[in-house]
Amino acid sequence: MLLGGVCLWMAVSARLVQVQGVDHLRYVERAKAQHQRQRVLSARRGKILDREGRELALDVASVSFYSHPADVRDRDGAARHFARLSGRSVEDVHKLLTPDRSFVYLLRQTREEDLESIRAQRFQGIFEQPTVRRFYPYGSLAGQLLGFTNVDNEGREGVELALDELLSERPGVARSFIDNRGRTLHDRSQATEPAQHGASVHLTIDAVIQGILEEELVRAVTVSEAESALGIITDPRTGDILALGSVPVFDPNNPGASPAGHRRNRLVTDPFEPGSTLKTITMAAVLDRRPTVADTSVFCEQGLMELATGDTLRDTKAHGWLTAAEVMSNSSNIGMVKIARTLNRGEFYESLRAFGFGTRTGTGLPAESSGLLHQARDWSERSLATIAIGQEISVTAVQLVQAFGAIANGGVLMAPRLLAEVRDTEGRRLRETKPQRVRRVVSERTATRLQQMLRGVVEDGTGRRAAIGGIDVAGKTGTAQRALPGGGGYAKDEYVSSFVGFLPATGEARYLCLIVVENPRVGKYGGTVAAPAFRQVMERVLSLEGSPKFPSAESALASAPSMAEQIPDLRGLSPRGAKTQASRRGLMLRLEGEGELIIAQSHTPSHLAGGLAGVIVCRLGKAEDVLPLVSLRDVPLRQAVLMRKLGARRQLVALAP
Repeated sequence: MLLGGVCLWMAVSARLVQVQGVDHLRYVERAKAQHQRQRVLSARRGKILDREGRELALDVASVSFYSHPADVRDRDGAARHFARLSGRSVEDVHKLLTPDRSFVYLLRQTREEDLESIRAQRFQGIFEQPTVRRFYPYGSLAGQLLGFTNVDNEGREGVELALDELLSERPGVARSFIDNRGRTLHDRSQATEPAQHGASVHLTIDAVIQGILEEELVRAVTVSEAESALGIITDPRTGDILALGSVPVFDPNNPGASPAGHRRNRLVTDPFEPGSTLKTITMAAVLDRRPTVADTSVFCEQGLMELATGDTLRDTKAHGWLTAAEVMSNSSNIGMVKIARTLNRGEFYESLRAFGFGTRTGTGLPAESSGLLHQARDWSERSLATIAIGQEISVTAVQLVQAFGAIANGGVLMAPRLLAEVRDTEGRRLRETKPQRVRRVVSERTATRLQQMLRGVVEDGTGRRAAIGGIDVAGKTGTAQRALPGGGGYAKDEYVSSFVGFLPATGEARYLCLIVVENPRVGKYGGTVAAPAFRQVMERVLSLEGSPKFPSAESALASAPSMAEQIPDLRGLSPRGAKTQASRRGLMLRLEGEGELIIAQSHTPSHLAGGLAGVIVCRLGKAEDVLPLVSLRDVPLRQAVLMRKLGARRQLVALAP
C-alpha cells in the first residue's frame, strides 16, 4: 500500500515537472493560439516607370486558389479542372489533393478569364485567396530589360532582379486578442507590424522611343530574313539609355511561353565581334597619339595584302592611295591595318581599355559581360592587325555604344545610366543617380576630327543609307563574320551586320543609336541591312513632337495587350517558315490539320490554344485551299511565290497593283 502511494506521488510529481517545466512553452503557445489572432497586411511591390512616369510594371489585384485536401469531395473533377488551367497533368494535380496534405496551392495568380469557370464549379474544400500579380501594361515592350517576377513576386531577371532589393515589399501583421466570449480585445503592448511597400524606380528609358526601336528591329529582321536583331539608343551627353531591346521579343506577363534565349538581355550578356565599327576606335587611338596621320595617305594594295604571318587581308573593293578619312569612308581593312601599325601593342591596348573594352560598363543589369580583350602581352603577331579591324575582340552592345558616345561627346566617356531615381509610395525621392563622367579618352580635337570622318562615312561612304534629309549624321558600318562558339573560327556565310551613328554629327549630339542584325539572309553588309534601320528609327524619334502619348496603365489593363499588334500574317507560309516568323515576335504556334501551307490563322494570341498567351492557332491545307480565303494582293510577295511553286499559278495576276 505504501509502495503504491509512493509510486503514485512520483508519477504526479513527474507530470507536474513536465507540465510546468518541459512543456510550459508549448502550452503557452497553445493558449496564445486560442486567444490571439493575427492578420497579414498586404504590401505592394514597387512600380517600374519610364523617364516620363509611364508605368512599365506594377502590381494588380489577383486571386489564388488553395485547398484543404481532406475537405475536397470531388477530387477527380477538381484535378481535371485545375490541370487544364494550370498546364499540369491531371495525375500531378490529383497527387496534390491527397487527403493527408493539410494545405496546397492549386492555382496562383489566376487569369481573369478563368475566375468565373472556377467559381461556377463550387468545389468544396477549395478556397480563394486575394493576392497580387505583377502586370506589364505594354506587354512585350522592353521585356528583356524589365525582366519578370515569380509567383512570389520576387525578381528573376532584368531590372526586376537587379533592383529587387529596392522594389521588394514586406507584408505587415495586425494582431488582436479574443476573450472567452469571442470578443475582440486590443492590447497596445502587442505592436502591429506595418506593411512596407516597395519603392518605385524611375528608369531613363522612354517608352515611346522604346516602342519605335522595337518596331523597326522587327521590320529589319523581316526585310533581311535575319535570325535576330538588337538595338540601343542613348543620349551621349549624359549616358542615359533611352531605349534598349532585341528581337525576338518576349512578354513578361507570360515568361514561360518564351525560350530562355528570348528572355535574356543580350545587349549586356552576349558579346560579339564588332567588325568595322571598331575601326572608329582604332582611328581615335592613332589620331590622339599620332595626329599627323590625319593628313597622310596610305597605299591600300589594290584590295589584297599578305601579312607577315602568311594570312591574307582583303578589301571588298580594290583601292590605291587613300587618305585617313577615305580609309574610314570606304572601310578599308588594309588601310586601317597600315594606320594601326603606327602604334605599338601597349599603346593600342591602353586606348581600347580607356574606351571601356574588356571591362563591365556598370549598368547593374544581371550577368553583364566584360567582353573579350586579351592583354597586350598575350597578343600574337597578327593580333594588332586583326583587332584594328574588329576581329579577335568581342564587345557588348552597351560597351560599343559607350565608346562611340565618347566620340560624340567631345572625347569624354560617360557611364551608361539606366536608373534615374528611386521614390517611396508618398513620392519622396530616396535616391537620385546623376550622369557620371568616367574619364577623358581622347582630346576634343581628336573627337572633332573623328566626327568629321564619320560624317563622311554617311555622306560619301558605306553608310549612305543612314543619311537623313536636313540632319548631319555621323556613323560607321560594320560587317563581321560570325564567330563560332569557343573561338573555333567563323561560321560559313553567317554575318553580324551593324551600324552605329549619332546626330547631329558635329556640335552637341543628342542621340546615338546602334543597330545590330544577326545572320541576315537578304543582304549582309551593315550599310545595306543595319543602316536603313538606323535611319528609320532616327527619323521617327526626331518626329516625336506632337505624337500621341502612351495610354495610362489603367486603360492599358482594360485593353488588349500590345502583343496582339505584332501578329504576323502567316497565310501561305510553310509550317517551318511560320514558326520562324512567330518565334521572332516571341509567339508560339499550334498547328491544326494537314498540308504544306498555312491557310488560316487566329488574329490574336488567344485562349483558343488552352489559355496560353502568345499562341497563334493555324490551320494547314493545300495551296489551292488558301486562294478562296485570301486575296493574293494582301499576301507578302515571298509567300505568294511559294504558293505559286506549290500550284497556285493561275491566281498570281492578283498581285498586280
